[in-house]
Amino acid sequence: MYNLTYNGVVDLTSGDDCIYRKWSKELRDHFGGRVQKICIDIGSGCPNRDGLSAGGCIFCDASGGGTGAWLRGESLEDQIARGMKSALGHYKARFCILYFQSYSATYGPPDRLVQAVERATVEAGRFVPVVGLSVGTRPDLVSPWAVDYLSSLSRPDFQVWLELGVQTTDELGLAWLRRGHDLSSVEEALADCEGRPFSVCSHLIAGIPGEAEDQLLRSARWLLDRGVTGIKFHPLYVLKDTELEKEYLSGRFKPLSMEDYAEKVAKVIDEEGHRFVVQRIAADVRGERLIAPKWIEDKNRVIAEIESRLMNTTV
Repeated sequence: MYNLTYNGVVDLTSGDDCIYRKWSKELRDHFGGRVQKICIDIGSGCPNRDGLSAGGCIFCDASGGGTGAWLRGESLEDQIARGMKSALGHYKARFCILYFQSYSATYGPPDRLVQAVERATVEAGRFVPVVGLSVGTRPDLVSPWAVDYLSSLSRPDFQVWLELGVQTTDELGLAWLRRGHDLSSVEEALADCEGRPFSVCSHLIAGIPGEAEDQLLRSARWLLDRGVTGIKFHPLYVLKDTELEKEYLSGRFKPLSMEDYAEKVAKVIDEEGHRFVVQRIAADVRGERLIAPKWIEDKNRVIAEIESRLMNTTV
């Protein structure tokens, strides 16, 4: 997976003036209050990595696209306490969703995830009601037991999401990213999820070298036609100590400009936004881990760039 957070919490609460479907608002409307994602790292690993610290996709660092809590030796309980401190103190959350974010949560023995979900639900429930679960994984790890397990948890008052790190539906793009799976794995995973009571959110990357100018739109349409109802967008960015950093420093990779990224995302939402909820529209990473592009540190400006384009299309 490819999503970075801080303090163990994902902010789901942007403004309520919506020109597209924001998950934050839909959650607030459904549950009657502010909902925050609490990020949990159980060190699941990934079949595309050598242990936890080596290998993986070209953009992935040792934290496996998460908080790095497992590598720091933080217990599940400590992670939840840290996340709740931010959720309650800064965001004044009334509810939470547990997000098993790092690496590929369905990789390894099924009992590991099942027991972690049970422990996390009890622990987080000490602070606020737990109203949902998001499980991040790869398309080639959507096994029958995972589909059955997520189905068993879903109910009207408890949202369950399977988050798939698809990134692109272009075969050449998947190979360049060193994903370790092809598009058929994505198609099979989505077919296995069809008709199930949980929802699917796909992660999509903009700015993969060699892709078509409208690849982000093509990828979104392909996924929406196969039942995906949520999308997370982010540009391809460079983290310290990754293979992508080597490509960037050698001049073989050039990140998108903020304007190009905003244009691509706005195009998808303008043409297909009625078919999905936007779970994330800009990246959450800053500090010394981020090598490039530095513009993504100004998240509010990125969102404003996208929304200004959307407003212009509705005039």
